[in-house]
Amino acid sequence: MTANCYRCGAPATSREHFPPKSFFPGKAGLQLRTVGSCDLHNNAKSNDDQYVLALICIRAMRGDNLAKRIFLRSILPQMDRAPGFRSTIIDRSAPDGTVVGVDIDRLDAFFDALCCAVFFDRFGEPLDPDVYRMRHVYLDVACSDDTYVARQRSARALFRRFFDFYHSVECRPADKVDESIYDCHIIAPAGVNASVSIAHTFYGVFEVVSYLTNTNVLMDFRALRRARGEAHSD
Repeated sequence: MTANCYRCGAPATSREHFPPKSFFPGKAGLQLRTVGSCDLHNNAKSNDDQYVLALICIRAMRGDNLAKRIFLRSILPQMDRAPGFRSTIIDRSAPDGTVVGVDIDRLDAFFDALCCAVFFDRFGEPLDPDVYRMRHVYLDVACSDDTYVARQRSARALFRRFFDFYHSVECRPADKVDESIYDCHIIAPAGVNASVSIAHTFYGVFEVVSYLTNTNVLMDFRALRRARGEAHSD
């Protein structure tokens, strides 16, 4: 077992799956990717896991594909048992398949944890929240805010370019069955010494771009620009 928790660095007492086990077929026997976790960070987000899984399955399910089977097996029974959960999920898909009416805070909490796990798995140390600022852009979520729509447009272009910079991109997919479940592509040419970008794809459909901005580098860059501006003015 990894000696420390992937989120806080405390002694690890359990394993955290990323993405969660619920995203995978129950009897597939997959060797899922895991990181060490303390009990707090392993158990605190289970409700968010199910919420995000429901939204992703609604977006991704087609015919009798894996996303639909997981929705019928895992999400629908929970909706029947918990009317409150059902009311937060129902009518969450627009005619074009885009997800609507979502709780962005819950999505952010899920992807914060997922990025921390990916970061720890890749670099062997917890992501320092005092150094990195995380922001996630959900390409399949409908939004009327012009600023967010512009971010989606920019992130969508970046997502497509991820695969043009193949020499700088590291692919870290989860184990697969007959369909792709989760693929993760990382751009981190300078490792922990600079910013990191992560492209997530669930069930081959639901796409998210996460920006992990290294604020130390950002402050150095801004200081350099100010210095150049002062030098130019002289």
